[in-house]
This record gives sequence, structure tokens and C-alpha cells, in this order.
Amino acid sequence: MYTVDAEHCLYLTKGRCGKSPACVDACPANAIDFTQSSTEIEIEVGTIIVATGYELLDPMEMPEYGYKYDEVITGLEFERLSVASGPTGGKILINGKEPKEVVFISCVGSRDRDGNAYCSRVCCMYIAKHAHLVRDKIPDAHVSVIYNDMRAYGKGFEEFYNRVMAEGVEYIRKELEEPVIITKDGEEGVVVRTRRSTGEEIAIEADLVVLATAIVPGRGTEELAKILKLTRSADGFFMEAHPKLRPLDSFTDGVYIAGCCQSPKDIPDSVAQAVGAAQKAAIPLMQGEVEIEPLVAEVYPELCTGCGSCEMVCPFGAITIDAVDNKANVNDVICKGCGSCNAICPSGAISINHFRDRQIYAQIEALSCLL
Repeated sequence: MYTVDAEHCLYLTKGRCGKSPACVDACPANAIDFTQSSTEIEIEVGTIIVATGYELLDPMEMPEYGYKYDEVITGLEFERLSVASGPTGGKILINGKEPKEVVFISCVGSRDRDGNAYCSRVCCMYIAKHAHLVRDKIPDAHVSVIYNDMRAYGKGFEEFYNRVMAEGVEYIRKELEEPVIITKDGEEGVVVRTRRSTGEEIAIEADLVVLATAIVPGRGTEELAKILKLTRSADGFFMEAHPKLRPLDSFTDGVYIAGCCQSPKDIPDSVAQAVGAAQKAAIPLMQGEVEIEPLVAEVYPELCTGCGSCEMVCPFGAITIDAVDNKANVNDVICKGCGSCNAICPSGAISINHFRDRQIYAQIEALSCLL
């Protein structure tokens, strides 16, 4: 499915396509309708699966990689260029010519201690696939891969990596901290400069450079996290309730996560996670009810002053201040019993069921008697 960039569409912005836009005339499925307008709809649901996907790092944020040059493209752009339904019919052409010197660069924006410290996982293998396509479509081309560490972790991945090397693809290892600088010294081609892991400086005159850019959280992730009360990890992706025991659950009951919105992953992992999330989401729908955790916060109205401290610190939005009696109220369904409200309440008006202060003090006293 294709989407329209409204800011660049000539029909929407300047009306230069005439009464009948070319895209409408060319679409065999009559799927384009410029008469549609944005509408808001309300749907009552029992569970939610968040599968908002990912975006790729904009290589313009890293000017040293020379993305401004015509000879430098991203891995996704190369995928489109090499596919049979692409703009060149599957032929790999740069500036109207077949490139004879092709360089692939891994970890562009990934594993960066000052930026995205995580590995994007899919880059190593799609670089191998793209290198194989170049060798297949342009047999006399020389293909180089500049990489930091090769991570062929999936089923059949190591075998495919060995096959690509046997086809003549040259893998050049560099240290992670070693920069890659791409410049244009002449009218044609670019020069890729870096240093091998052995310390040897290299300069490759390339006709085509393909950047394996990092996978980053999609736009709107922060806003969606606020709406659904979802927690995000340090890298900006949605955080699961437990990485091993509850990898599909979020901290909000009834909301599940699947795919690259949780972390970078390959297609088989995304499919498996999507199937699991769909099955977990179907369970409460079939049961018709959801079990509520007993460990929730409870307010003592006689002590509550309505200061709102608990409302501000609650990460799940489970506490509100009643406008009538100016007392805190806890939504038992949303509350997770994290204890943040109990810790910050200045008047001691809120505590956690089964973890009241007198119970904790009794445990401390019992332990002190044993010492």
C-alpha cells in the first residue's frame, strides 16, 4: 500500500495535475480518491495490539556518510532499485550506468555510544542479500562490505553469509569507533575512506554506496505512549512487561505489543510475535472479563488533603483528584501497585493493599528480633 505525501503532491498543493490527476488515471484498482476528507471514528474495544512498526534513521543527520551525493543511497532505496517492479525494471543503474565498484556500509547510526546504542539486527543479513543481488545482476562488479561485527544469528543465516563470501564479496572489518568518511573528489563516483581493524587506511573509489541505516522508533511513539499509558525503554521503543516471561504484554492490562515497535527484529520474529499477541488478546475477549491484580493503592479519605502529588507521579494515570470533595480516587483496573504514590504522599493518606505501613514495620521488627 502506498501513501501520499500531501506536502509534495502537486495536485493537493498547487493544482498542477489538472482536473484528472495522472495517478488516478493510472491506478487499475480505482484506489485513489481525492474527495475523501479526514474523519474521526469511535470504536469500543476490549483489547489493543500495538504494532506501529519502525522508521529508518535519516542519513542526513550524519553528513559524514555523504547521503547528499547521487551515488549514496540507503538499503531500503537499494531494495526498491533492485526489485523487478522498481523504476529501472530490476536493473541496478546509478546515473544511467551499471556500477562496477559497490560498497555496503553497516551500522550507520546503530551501535553508537553517543546515539542509538542498540543493534538494529537485520542489517547484516540484508546487506548480504543485497551484495548477492549485485553479484548476480552485475557479475563483473566488485562488491565490498565495510562492517564492525558480523551477526548471522538466525536459521540458515551463517550458511548464506558463507555463500556470499564464496561468491567473491569482500568483507572489510573495521573497529566500531573508526569513522567512515565519504567524499566526492571528481565528477563521477565517490571515495569511501576508513581504517581496517588492522590499522591500515583504505580509500575505495565507488560508483555506488549503500548505507544500512539504523531502525528507530516511529513518529508518534511518544504521543501513543501517553494515550495508552505505555512504558518506553531507554532506546525509545515500547517496553514489555517482562523480557522473558511476558514479552508480549505491556504494563497496561489488555494492551499488547508486537513487531518493531518493541525493538528491532527480523520478519520471522515479527510474525511470531504478532501471532502470539493476537492469541493473548483473544483470551480476555472470549472470557468476557479480566482479573484485576489485588495489589492496588487505597486512599484514606480522612487523611487526604487533595494536594495532587500522587496524581502527578502515577505512571499509569490511575489516580485522579475528585473535583467535589477534593480527595484522591484510585482506578483499581489501571493501578499496578507500583507504590510511587505511597512514597510521595506527604500525609500518609495512601498505601498499597497487603503492603500497609504497619505490615512493613511488623516485618522489620520480626527480622530485627532474629538478628
